[in-house]
Amino acid sequence: MTDPIFDFQRFARLLRAHWAESWREYAWFAAALAMLDLIFMAIFLSGSSGNSFLQFKFESQVAWYMTGLFLSALIFAGRYFKYLLNPGASLIALMRPASVFEKWLMAFLFISIFYPLAYTLLYILLNYPAVQLARSMAAQGIKLNFLESDYRFYIPFLTTTSVVDGGRGARIFLTSQQLFFILLNTAQALMAGGTAFFKRSPVLSTLLVSFLLFVFFTLAGVAPKLGIFALDYDDIVQHNTLEYALSVTLWLGLPVLLWAALFFHIKERELA
Repeated sequence: MTDPIFDFQRFARLLRAHWAESWREYAWFAAALAMLDLIFMAIFLSGSSGNSFLQFKFESQVAWYMTGLFLSALIFAGRYFKYLLNPGASLIALMRPASVFEKWLMAFLFISIFYPLAYTLLYILLNYPAVQLARSMAAQGIKLNFLESDYRFYIPFLTTTSVVDGGRGARIFLTSQQLFFILLNTAQALMAGGTAFFKRSPVLSTLLVSFLLFVFFTLAGVAPKLGIFALDYDDIVQHNTLEYALSVTLWLGLPVLLWAALFFHIKERELA
């Protein structure tokens, strides 16, 4: 009798084993992110120029959050399969009593779900007090000569931009966030799949292949259409049904294909 593809108790044991082995590394990773964040906030808050407070305005918070999440998420995804570089650790991990699907699912959860949630929580805990401090100092006229500034705290999908033009601004802002997280998920899948596929210098190899693909498509003049994620309503209405279908296939199908490729990379490693 063959083992089931997914067994909840077995998967729970796999999660506990992974967490027991990796929680210290994840804690150090979070501590490094927190230290960098605190350093930048201290620099901006102590700056002598009034422009330093612009980093805590709503628009700057969005850029701050997205830039930090995108870069750190790629680093996290690139480090997830680092045990494959160590023959001993790789053998132990691959021979654990769990199916390939369960190992793939654990990778997907930690990289694509748990990490963005943990980063968002860390961002809120660290940045919220700093934003409130900047807002209070701006309201008192310290370092700024104007008081009507947007210092609302940014939380993904919960905070919207100012509603203008009958809600058009809020709709565009929401769509841009959706597009960001789709791009992030695609990049995470590409990085994780590349590090699981390449046996030598996996991170550098993945970055090199990604760069070459970017250069090739740029020189070929191939640029994906935003389609359903067009940020301007006038652009949206110009697409027909077929173009909408192609847009959905591209933006939603590509990350699915990349995560599916990761499943087969893990399976290939087990069979090797």
